[in-house]
Amino acid sequence: MSIGTLSSPSPEELTAIIDTLLARRRRHLVRRPVHDILTVIDRYIRRWLDPESDERRQAEAQLPATTGLSPPMLRHVLPLVFEEYRSERLGALLDAELGGRDSLDRAVASNEGNRRTIGPGLSVHVLAGNLPGAGLDGVIFSLLVKSAVLVKAASAEPVLPDLFARSLAAVDPGLGACLRVVHWPGGRVDLEKAAFGRADLVVASGSDVSLASIRERLGAHSRFIGYGHKLSFGLVTRAGLADCGALAHWSRAAAYDVAVYDQLGCLSPQLVYVEEGGPVSPREFASALADDLAEWQITLPRGAVPTEAVSAVRRLRDRAEWQALAGKDVELHASRGGTDWTVIYETDPTFAPSPLYRTVRVKPLRGPTHLAELLADWRPYLEAVGIAAAPDESARLGELLAGLGVSRVCPLGKMQRPPLNWRRGGRPRIGAFVRWTGSAQTTEKNIPSPLEGEGSQPHTRKND
Repeated sequence: MSIGTLSSPSPEELTAIIDTLLARRRRHLVRRPVHDILTVIDRYIRRWLDPESDERRQAEAQLPATTGLSPPMLRHVLPLVFEEYRSERLGALLDAELGGRDSLDRAVASNEGNRRTIGPGLSVHVLAGNLPGAGLDGVIFSLLVKSAVLVKAASAEPVLPDLFARSLAAVDPGLGACLRVVHWPGGRVDLEKAAFGRADLVVASGSDVSLASIRERLGAHSRFIGYGHKLSFGLVTRAGLADCGALAHWSRAAAYDVAVYDQLGCLSPQLVYVEEGGPVSPREFASALADDLAEWQITLPRGAVPTEAVSAVRRLRDRAEWQALAGKDVELHASRGGTDWTVIYETDPTFAPSPLYRTVRVKPLRGPTHLAELLADWRPYLEAVGIAAAPDESARLGELLAGLGVSRVCPLGKMQRPPLNWRRGGRPRIGAFVRWTGSAQTTEKNIPSPLEGEGSQPHTRKND
């Protein structure tokens, strides 16, 4: 079985691929110590972090065409994609979520008896094509828990998954043989049934409609982890802007979070709330944010934009200008000669998503407690909030936002650099991939007798 990506396989070819992956898992993964897998992955990741490596050169040359991101942006974000996958961080995550990485190799003693961690026989990963490297964390996690991995790459962006699989096979042929990348156009029910029906675990990113379709194709024994539509925003408090230089710092930080990945990720802020009554008004923050987006356009220029997105941004700009002409308190800041960036200040605090591609609203907020009312309709979709706040506010804000369904709270400027242990969608990272088997140690002394005394009845338990 070749390593390269296979496009639109037949159901018979896909079945053969899965059979081969499972056989190679038994040969190369099941009895391989997890420490050895970590060592190989670390050696492999170092190649992706080296700007002179073949992997990085190929990715930087090919990905602008498939992702739409500019070459400077790709040079900036590719290290962000891979830097969290070093062995010390992966090992720490295994220990934290599994209670110790050794349980992947053998039964280990615990307070409840012996415990063994079992990974899926076959994991199928359905990758989204909006961001380079999206979903590769799950592929690495699956290999760490000794699962064979079938990747369905997005038809629009198969380049990075293909390079990922090829370079892994070059570093370690045995480990690379347990990973295969395929892609096929949507609507191929025969292929979906062949892949998802045999998977022990399916991990997918996509629209809510596509995730619902995948659920219909799962086998009776399959577990499913789906990452659907999510959005994020920024929050700036009065106290966060109280110090000298705070405005310059936080506006640049917010602009960075908007600019990275051209605002296309679930962690990209689409709106920034600025608390009223502080030393810097929301209007002033919007102006500073616009200046900083103009600066980031020079350093990290925006990439290609679909025609329909350009139209959406222009419609939003036109609407803002008409509102201003009608006397409403709306102010438009926009790049000249194109739609490279857009900032709209408006006094209506209603939460509203943006058309992306570095388009962001700035709105006033009476106070953080007002967010519960403003976000009521959006709670199922909230992912992250970047905050600019005083140190003594951070814990309180974290509690408030967690109660609103937010999975990640961090300082502005850090939204696009989540740590490996970030629980996307509120789920464990590796812990959600495995199952545990426990075996309690028993001795003759603690085995109950069926007759504990004259007239005793055998003890029965319901729902065991």
